[in-house]
Amino acid sequence: MWSCYNLPAVKAIRYGLHFATLTVAAVIFWLAKDLYLPYWISNFDFFHYALMGALHAICIVVSLRDHRATHPIIAFPIYALCFVMLATILSAATPILGLWGSIVWTPLDDILREKHLGGYAILLTGSAIGASGYWLLVRLFWLKSLRRADWLRTATLCVTATFLAELALGMFDGYVRGVAKLNADIISPILTVAWWIAFSISLYWSEISEQTSQSTQAMESVT
Repeated sequence: MWSCYNLPAVKAIRYGLHFATLTVAAVIFWLAKDLYLPYWISNFDFFHYALMGALHAICIVVSLRDHRATHPIIAFPIYALCFVMLATILSAATPILGLWGSIVWTPLDDILREKHLGGYAILLTGSAIGASGYWLLVRLFWLKSLRRADWLRTATLCVTATFLAELALGMFDGYVRGVAKLNADIISPILTVAWWIAFSISLYWSEISEQTSQSTQAMESVT
């Protein structure tokens, strides 16, 4: 009876497979860095932002441990397709949401303008909004055990990863005072992969924390 409490809980995502597919996604994103929508469709780069969300969402779907129907009415392929489509739309809209959300920095406008940090503020705001929205999608579709503390962890890790990637690029003159100096085709994949890794690590951390909590409660109930 005691041994049953020592059995590890099963994670919803197979993280070895997930990070392997994420590596493939990073290569695909890099190969697609020179592809753009025709100017007559949009003069803003919605394509790459949408691709960011689509690729990571596909990596989650592929690495799910249980591919059976997870909804009482909708079959798994349709359910998964809805998830990928919503993640794609959210990712494409994140830059605009980040720009709108940067209104929270209004009290610091003078300082940001003086230090040329406006670009950083928008990027970090977009990172937080994108992480929060995507986290809600993952929770709604696949990891219903996620809690508010897990959301805070995800948002913090993603914003930190974006900030550290910006600092690293700054060391190579990729960003100088929040202004991009390197080609955006190089900067975008670096920021994207850093954000992907942070988000995936946050999910892994959340699942491990949930397992630890369940194990502790099981041991306490026995004693």
